Amino acid sequence: NDAQLVNKIVEDVLKNLEKATVATDSSNGLVGLNSRIEQIKPFLCMDLSDTVQIVGIWGMGGIGKTTLATAIFNQFSSEFEGRCFLSDIRKNSETGGGKILSEKLEVAGANIPHFTKERVRRMKVLIVLDDVNEVGQLEGLIGELDQFGPGSRIVVTTRDKRVLEKFRGEKKIYRVNGLEFEEAFEHFCNFAFEENHCPEDLNWHSQRVVEYADGNPLVPKVLGSSLCLKRKSHWENLLHDLNRICESDIHDIYKKLKITFDELTPRVQSIFLDIACFFEGEDKDFVARILDDSESDGLDVLIDKSLISISGNCLQMHDLLQEMGQQIVRQESEKEPGKRSRLCDPKEIRRVLKHNKGTDAIEGISLDLSKIKGINLDSGAFTNMSNLRLLKFYVPKLLGMSIEEQLSDSKVLLPDGLDYLPKNLRYLHWDKYPLRTLPSNFKPENLVELNLHFSKVEQLWEGKKEAFKLKSINLSHCRHFIDMSYPSAPNLETYLLDYTNFACVPSSIQNFKYLSALSFEGCKSLRSFPSNFRFVCPVTINFSSCVNLIEFPQISGKITRLYLGQSAIEEVPSSIECLTDLEVLDLRDCKRLKRISTRFCKLRSLVDLFLHGCLNLQSLPALPLCLKSLDLRDCKMLQSLPELPSCLEALDLTSCNM
Repeated sequence: NDAQLVNKIVEDVLKNLEKATVATDSSNGLVGLNSRIEQIKPFLCMDLSDTVQIVGIWGMGGIGKTTLATAIFNQFSSEFEGRCFLSDIRKNSETGGGKILSEKLEVAGANIPHFTKERVRRMKVLIVLDDVNEVGQLEGLIGELDQFGPGSRIVVTTRDKRVLEKFRGEKKIYRVNGLEFEEAFEHFCNFAFEENHCPEDLNWHSQRVVEYADGNPLVPKVLGSSLCLKRKSHWENLLHDLNRICESDIHDIYKKLKITFDELTPRVQSIFLDIACFFEGEDKDFVARILDDSESDGLDVLIDKSLISISGNCLQMHDLLQEMGQQIVRQESEKEPGKRSRLCDPKEIRRVLKHNKGTDAIEGISLDLSKIKGINLDSGAFTNMSNLRLLKFYVPKLLGMSIEEQLSDSKVLLPDGLDYLPKNLRYLHWDKYPLRTLPSNFKPENLVELNLHFSKVEQLWEGKKEAFKLKSINLSHCRHFIDMSYPSAPNLETYLLDYTNFACVPSSIQNFKYLSALSFEGCKSLRSFPSNFRFVCPVTINFSSCVNLIEFPQISGKITRLYLGQSAIEEVPSSIECLTDLEVLDLRDCKRLKRISTRFCKLRSLVDLFLHGCLNLQSLPALPLCLKSLDLRDCKMLQSLPELPSCLEALDLTSCNM
């Protein structure tokens, strides 16, 4: 009868599905797996039996997605009527070996009644689809969700978050994070010593390997296996070469991580390599601007594919991925660095520049000046690099050098001048640039970012140049700089002139109508600022440590932050009332400040007011109603306070004598 037929069919189907089950140890030696299973349990919603739930497991290659999915499958499969684990979807789809999931769940045979097929297709099933890289694969394998019975769960692992986001239906996405150090250390020991701890004499070496892995469980597994039962000298040799990752026993890591890279479009591949060679740790918006990615989604693609991440709006790339990118570039020309697209090794850069070995293959150069000896460049050093987009000669920010040391002579000298810079340059960062100006024939039409701080430049270029794409200029500590008027850079947004020797700011600054940051910090000679100047875009202005600036700047418009700390101003005038967009006013350590206008209360947007160390300030006017933070530390002459705003959240009166 029909009931017996249905039971027989179901039994046969379940036996077939059992054959598709991954019969491996789900832990695969991965320490910390149980905690990850506990973290993902709420995503599975096992107590909800009336819905079909898709659960995505997303993370970078080698992070443990498949291991986690396998553990989930083995732990929970018994709670389902049907189960199926399809591994290597990406690989199988490329080779044509993939099987449509619906076919696995359908019942073969032309004489089976339709209602019987429906009975089987509506079973409560657990399905794991491992390593999916295209939405089309999900659509082909899963089909419509209504073909699965209530309580079914579909687990999908992928490197690309967008695959999950674009697929229809309700879903939850769990991101697989790296191992904690203690977990990674135990994981490494399991493979290197076949126990969960290491010998004392190899403890330091083991920690080095684990630190390099940065939470990726694939690395300690492969390196631990390769170091197992090896002599200490082998460990030391391997550790010495970790930065280059040339050992054959770790090529599999690259092979797995590079799968995602190979799928990227050439445009996004280029962005990935730029980040790997030049921009790891840099601000995301800065990089998007330099790489002309503001309106496209190259960085977002890399984020969704777990090739980069964002922390504090800065780009972060796993060390292995960064080294993989640099290795890809090295393989462009193993023996001739001048024929590669990107150069970031100081020794190779020095050799290429010293011997004029550069070619039009080079798109970017990043040279850490602290890692080379002095070098004299030929005036035509960049003549053959017509495709150069990125040029950075820099002193590391965290080197711990004093101002005097940073102002010392450049290590890159141009005894015969500089004849040429490519017009394709978008980013020019040259600390300690040794000449008074850039080449006369340089066309900055593509230049977006210019950074020449600590240089000897007196003016950027001679004559009128079109620099319509130029968004940022940094000339901090350029003591010889005298000309700051560039009407041909009308779209300039950031202008940094910290610690230069300007006595006054020319009125031509009004040509920059889109400024969002203007800084004169530490300009000890600065005595005045153009009056009646109006800023049309939200802008931060910094006059901190301008010790001879006596008069409060007569400015108006959309100033949002104004820094005047350690300046010589004596009064905040009534004209300040026009700064209705001002959110932060910093007057700390203005020791000559005596009066603040009664019009001060008109600052309807002011949130933070810093008056720390204003030793001669005796009274305060009525305060803006929106003020939330007021710092009055060391205001020793202050006699009383006005009525405080009701929204004030922080008030510091330390060392006040009231």
